[in-house]
Amino acid sequence: MDSPARILVMPDKFKGTLTSDEAARAIVRGLRCAWPRARFTTRTLADGGEGFAAALVRATGGTSRRCASVDASGYPCRAVWGWLGDGRGAVLDLAAASGLAQLPRALRSPLRTSTYGSGLVLRKAIDAGAAKIVIGLGGSATNDGGIGLAAALGWKFLDRRGGEIELNGAGLLQLDRIVAPKPRPRLRIVAACDVDNPLFGRNGAAYRFAAQKGADAAAVRALDRGLRRLARIVERDLGRNVAQVAGAGAAGGAGFGLMAFFGARLESGFEILRREMRLDALLREHDLVVTGEGAFDLTSLSGKAPYRLALHARQMRVPVWGVFGRIDVAVSRLPFARAAALVARDATVPASLASAKHALRLERAAYELAVRG
Repeated sequence: MDSPARILVMPDKFKGTLTSDEAARAIVRGLRCAWPRARFTTRTLADGGEGFAAALVRATGGTSRRCASVDASGYPCRAVWGWLGDGRGAVLDLAAASGLAQLPRALRSPLRTSTYGSGLVLRKAIDAGAAKIVIGLGGSATNDGGIGLAAALGWKFLDRRGGEIELNGAGLLQLDRIVAPKPRPRLRIVAACDVDNPLFGRNGAAYRFAAQKGADAAAVRALDRGLRRLARIVERDLGRNVAQVAGAGAAGGAGFGLMAFFGARLESGFEILRREMRLDALLREHDLVVTGEGAFDLTSLSGKAPYRLALHARQMRVPVWGVFGRIDVAVSRLPFARAAALVARDATVPASLASAKHALRLERAAYELAVRG
C-alpha cells in the first residue's frame, strides 16, 4: 500500500522479552524502512497489567517514585509507583511488588505468596497524600484474595483461636474472622483490570490462573476452597457480597479484596488509559494504527488492550494492523486489517530468543507487513 502520512504505533508488552516501548521502537524501525517519509507517534499501551502505571504516568505527565517493599515471597525489593499529572492522584501496579516475573521458579507457589508488599506500596502512596489511587491488576504471583494487601493497612485475619493466619492462599483455609482497622482508612481506589472472572469456581481466580503461577491440580482445588471461605466470611463479617462481580478474580482475587476491604471500583484499564491519554483525539490525527503483544489468543478476545484498541479505532474508521509474537485464533476472529506473527500458531517462542533478537524479528515482521501487496 502507499505510505500513510501519520502512523500511531501503540503495542502492549511482549511478555518476557520486550516492554511496550521496546516493541514500539522495533515496529517503527521496520515500518520506516518501508515508508521513510512517514511520521510516527509512539505510545505505551496497557490494560491493567504490568506497565499500566508507567503508561498512566506518561499519559498524564506525572512522575515516578520508588520505595522499599517486599516481593510476593517476602524478600526485600524496590517497587515503583507514580504520581499522576494532576498532583493529587497516585498509581501503582500490583505486580510492582507482588509480580510473578520477579520470582524464580522455585518460589512460585500461590499457596505461599502474598500481596502484602503491594499493600506497603499502597500505604506509601496514602502517607504521601494521594487523594485517589489507581491500582493496575495483573501479572501477580498471588492467590490470596487481597488479604495481604489489606493487612498492610491494618486489617486482621484471624483463625478459630484468634491468632493471625498466614497472609497467603494457604492461610485462607484457616480463616475464621475478619477485624477491620479503627478507624478505617477513607480511600478512593480504582482497580484497573483486563479480565472479567469472578472470585471462585471453574472460571474463577484459582482455576483460571493459578496453574500459570506454579500451582498443581491439588493446589488449585485448595486455593479455590480458600477463596470460597474468604467470600463467605466477608459476607458474614462485612456485609459485602462481591465475589461474583466481573473482575473479582483478577490478580488472584485482589480485585475482590480491593472491593471488599476498601470499597474500590473496578474499571477497564484500557478505558482509564483511553480517557487519560485522550485517545480519541490521538486517533483522529493518524492514518494508521499499529499495535501488538506477545500472543493474541482467546484471552485477548476477552478484552485485552490490543483487541480493545482495534475495535475502538475501527469504529473511528482508522485502520489497525497487528504484529504479534504468536497468533492463536482463527483469522476470521482478528479485528485487524493486516496481521503478522513471529512464530506459527500454537508454537512456543524459544526461551533462547533474547530481547535483541526478538526486536529484530519484530522489526522484520513490521517491514514485511508494510510491503505486502
